[in-house]
Amino acid sequence: MSDAPELWKVVIALEATAEQKEALVDRFVDAICPDPSHEGWCDTPWALHVVEGDSLSTDEQERLRDEIKDTMES
Repeated sequence: MSDAPELWKVVIALEATAEQKEALVDRFVDAICPDPSHEGWCDTPWALHVVEGDSLSTDEQERLRDEIKDTMES
């Protein structure tokens, strides 16, 4: 196994209000870069994209909602 960084894509789908989404995005950023006032580049280069569910195809929305159901109490 190499120690060289690799490109990864982590997808998190959630159902939340706009306010909840913003709070969660802030927490994601804090987890990735706990010191936003650091000098220079982040130790872990990263990019964050937030996509509103309505912009996804109906099939993709349904697939993600099905995956989310797995995390809900029955």
